[in-house]
Amino acid sequence: MSQDAPPPTALAVSLSGPRHLILLIAAIGSLLVGIMGLGIPTAVALIVAGAIAMTLCLAWGIAWSRLESDLLKGIQAMLVPILILMSVGMMVGVWMLSGTIPAMVTLGLESLTPGLFLVVACLSCSLMSVMAGTSWGTLSTIGVALMGVALGLGIPPAYAAGAIVTGTFFGDKLSPLSDTTVMASAVCEVNIITHIRHMLYSTLPAYLIALAVYAWLGSGVAASGATLAGDGMSTQTQAIIDTLAATFSDNLLTLLPPLVVFGCILAKKPVLPAFMLGIVSAALIAVVLQGASLSEIGSAMNAGFVADTEVAMVDKMLSRGGLQGMMSTVAVLIAAAVLGAPFKSAGTLDAAIAYLARRHAGRRQVLGGSMALHSLAFLLTGSYYVTFSLLGPLLRPLVASSGSPTKNLSRILEDTGTTLSPLVPWGVTGAFTAATLGVATADFFVYAILCYGAIAFSLLYVLTGLTLGHGRDERQPAGSASGA
Repeated sequence: MSQDAPPPTALAVSLSGPRHLILLIAAIGSLLVGIMGLGIPTAVALIVAGAIAMTLCLAWGIAWSRLESDLLKGIQAMLVPILILMSVGMMVGVWMLSGTIPAMVTLGLESLTPGLFLVVACLSCSLMSVMAGTSWGTLSTIGVALMGVALGLGIPPAYAAGAIVTGTFFGDKLSPLSDTTVMASAVCEVNIITHIRHMLYSTLPAYLIALAVYAWLGSGVAASGATLAGDGMSTQTQAIIDTLAATFSDNLLTLLPPLVVFGCILAKKPVLPAFMLGIVSAALIAVVLQGASLSEIGSAMNAGFVADTEVAMVDKMLSRGGLQGMMSTVAVLIAAAVLGAPFKSAGTLDAAIAYLARRHAGRRQVLGGSMALHSLAFLLTGSYYVTFSLLGPLLRPLVASSGSPTKNLSRILEDTGTTLSPLVPWGVTGAFTAATLGVATADFFVYAILCYGAIAFSLLYVLTGLTLGHGRDERQPAGSASGA
């Protein structure tokens, strides 16, 4: 047996090999038909696929009590991520009300010049995505505004779209507020801060290369003598800045809540209490600086902040957050547990581990296979919610049994899922990105350097063994999400 693959513990496979294969085909097939063929929402498709898999298990003699027990265990494992997501929704709503996120957006919009546009656009989108934890929100607000500014400055739309996509998905991928970050770490049972730090190995080098390329492209645009074609778009950007300044009190204290949260995270404090401090500090700032009432704070935490500035783009930019806005993602997490239960009850995971053990698969083979399998699954489904929830639990024990920390798997899921998503034009996020920015995927593909650069670095690490580490991950205890 390879040194990279210690012998597994005793396995108890409940079904024969062909039945495991049938179970997988039935579940994956129903997901593909439901999501891609019928357009069924992800949560519903996961539940339907889980129900089909459970029906097969029952027909093959697996007791309902066993399925129910595994289902409850799966839901229990999702409770902390669900609490984090609920906290994120409340925090984003109150951060909008307090002027925290508007202040960050203003900082990003105030230094736009032709030569520095691509770098500043990338950094601005990164900042907003990290702060808000959303790629779609960033693309549909500041991304749209930046595309308009690019046209006015004579920046090629493909350049601008590539920089916006790189910045947006860099921030979304590394934000502890992002649902993809929470979900990838949850399905791999990795502490969320450990997960974020480990992603830096593949994400940061690709990001720095992208910034260097954007600086080079920007210098070329500046050297060409590009000037404003008209004041329409630049006036629109100034109108956004002016509207934000008129709507919120301009005070450096509005930047305090994110500093509190990230300070707690860097100090390795539990995530949930850190988010609580972020909510409380923002609520105090909303009362003192913005004149908000307690009922307005409660409304922002529940339904999100609703802007009424009479400037449509600003209203769209600000109206987000809230507990209710996270309920669809919470439903996906619960539905993922429904799908995972029959595979656990049937012993499919143990059967896969046994197969790899017989094949003498080491950690590089397992991680390389995980990259290939998840990339293929994402290309087929176009949804990281589906691939994370289906393949994460299946691959986690295989990676662990190969002697590799499962943080390598959580990084692979995000490298071949979150950052790949805007480059798949038939995927949900890819279609949204192209439509929102008004640039075809094929046009901005080569300039979205982070999206394929992170995958390249991740593959390099699998092939060379660099950054993979040894042993087990530091896991968060039940009811807590402590930093690594």
